[in-house]
Amino acid sequence: MNLMRRNIYWAIILVLGTAGQAFAGPAVTIGGEERFRYEFKKDFDLNASAKDNGGLFFHRLRLNAKAVFGDAAEIFIEGLDAQTGAHGIKATANQTDDFDLHQAYVNLRNVGGSDLDIKLGRQELKYGKARLIDAPTWANRIRAFDAGVVHYDHNGFWGDILYGQDVKYDDDKLNTSRNEEMLAGTYFGYQKDKAAPLAEGYFLSLIDIKGTNDIHRYTVGARLQANVPAGALVDIEMPFQFGDTGTTTSGTKTIRAYALHADVSKSFEQCRWKPKLAAAYDEASGDKDPNDSVNNTFVPLYQSTHAPYGLMDLFRWQNVRNPEVSLTFSPTGKLKITPQADFFWLESKFDNWYNSSGGNVRTKTSGERGYYVGSEVSLRAAYDVNKNIKLESGYAHFFTGGYVKDSGADDEADWFYTQIVAKY
Repeated sequence: MNLMRRNIYWAIILVLGTAGQAFAGPAVTIGGEERFRYEFKKDFDLNASAKDNGGLFFHRLRLNAKAVFGDAAEIFIEGLDAQTGAHGIKATANQTDDFDLHQAYVNLRNVGGSDLDIKLGRQELKYGKARLIDAPTWANRIRAFDAGVVHYDHNGFWGDILYGQDVKYDDDKLNTSRNEEMLAGTYFGYQKDKAAPLAEGYFLSLIDIKGTNDIHRYTVGARLQANVPAGALVDIEMPFQFGDTGTTTSGTKTIRAYALHADVSKSFEQCRWKPKLAAAYDEASGDKDPNDSVNNTFVPLYQSTHAPYGLMDLFRWQNVRNPEVSLTFSPTGKLKITPQADFFWLESKFDNWYNSSGGNVRTKTSGERGYYVGSEVSLRAAYDVNKNIKLESGYAHFFTGGYVKDSGADDEADWFYTQIVAKY
């Protein structure tokens, strides 16, 4: 662990603790979370002849301190340490970071009695169902922004105006953000009460000038969640993207892309084991012609990972069509078991197959190839030992489809994981 980072963090913890003792009112709490996970991967490159099978180890420690000044303000600071290891294969290097500052913000509440909160500093951002903005916790590293958020909440209506710069991890130095990648916009919603329909809307601007291209991507969309007859819950979201990719070797390209999510779920609380059945469909556009002046590839900004679009992280909300069905049941009050099946097609076979981080799994934009990529079946179980300790395990298998065969080796893949999370 980097000694300077650790000393800086504990110095701030000490300041917060001293503040709690020195001033009347502030309530100071110190907490943390530790997670250890083991994964076994087999043929994740869909090529059995390659020697890429083995185990991965992930360890993450989060320590935090919070000072609450009644209803007026909150100060929060959190450090994060992430380490990895492996057996038989290479460790996941981009999930390692010696102890560093993850969050440090002040939240001013109900400023001047105006129903406005102002949150400033390094913080996690999460909106809606996390399909566009999230701080996913599956990976060791957790996304954070150096950001400012003005939040309004009154009589069921709420809205945020936000500006943030994505914090980049650096294992050798303190993590920092730069004004080469900027997220700004507004996200708002209305729900009269918890049983009423929920409506959300947003306009988000992502400016990315850190590479060779100046990308200006604007996302506008809406989400609706409502109870329907027969006790089912429906969730629909439709974003649209426009803008331009700046100067490229082939000239400026105009962005025109879309995505769609729809799901319906129903819980059977009166039945034994309280089953919950869910079906979902996700679609995101891919580029129709790499040689024209329009880019049709939908990019899911800072999306969630792992849970959506299958458990193996082989896909994301980008050039994909993904029907999904799952069933969750609880044999005991502490145990939940979820079998799930996902099916995947490319929306455009002139674009790439993208994994959860946006990398290209396969690229075949010419010649004979189909749309169907394959299917994933999975089973996961979560057990709450108590309120502070949670166990989780899962297994998934990927069956390859015609596109995989047309683009190279088409061996099936397997994945297993088990983890323990302890909160302090």
